[in-house]
Formats: sequence, C-alpha cells, structure tokens
Amino acid sequence: MKFNKPFQSATDRLLSEEAENSLYEKAANDIENENIEKGIWTKAFAQASGDEVKQKAIYIELIVQHYKNQIEAGEELANILATEEEKRKKREARQAAEASEYNRKRPKTDSEKAEEIRKDKEAFMKEQEERDRKLRE
Repeated sequence: MKFNKPFQSATDRLLSEEAENSLYEKAANDIENENIEKGIWTKAFAQASGDEVKQKAIYIELIVQHYKNQIEAGEELANILATEEEKRKKREARQAAEASEYNRKRPKTDSEKAEEIRKDKEAFMKEQEERDRKLRE
C-alpha cells in the first residue's frame, strides 16, 4: 500500500495549487513582457533541440521549477511574485540609503562647511529675533 505524501514538507504545503498557478502566471507574464532568464531560456532551447515552440513550453516548466527552488532556498513568495517595478523601487531605496550614508560619513568640502555655518548662523539669528520680539511684548 502506497501513501500519497503522508509527510508533506512545509514547502509543499506552501506551494498549494493556487500558489503554483501564480508561479505559472508569473512565467507567462514574464514571457509576454520579454523578461526572460537568458540562461534558462538557452537551456530550454537546447533541450528542445532547436524547436522554438517546444522551447517555450520547456522554458515555462524550467522557470516555474526555478521559482520553486528559490522558495525552498528561503526566498519569500512575495519577492518571487513581485513586479519588476516593486523590485526597482526596493533597489532604488537601498541605493538612496547607501548614498545618504556615504554622504553622511564623507568629509565635507569647504563650501559645504561654509553653507552649514551660514545656515546655522541664519537659524541662530532667527531664534535671537524671536526672543527679542517676545521680550518686547
């Protein structure tokens, strides 16, 4: 007597039929938008012996398996299904944070120091004027 996956792994549970369908949908959208993993596309071409119709079908199976492997390796399903726009925004935010950190740590130029002093002096003068105004009232 054979059991049908009596001890299903967490990954298998995660990849329910609906989630797997989402991976196939992502593969279709990526193909439609010409967002192709070149290495996997080339592997599919080789497995299809140069038949471009078969290549597309093989690519879909390979890329869905690739997504599953990423999940098993600890990637979040949301990241895999994220649009390229979401990925671009995350990358830009990370780059902006890195640039900000770099600018914070790098030595200031003389003109930057002078501008900082000018702003500090301006703020001090405004505070002084405000204090004087309150004393006159």
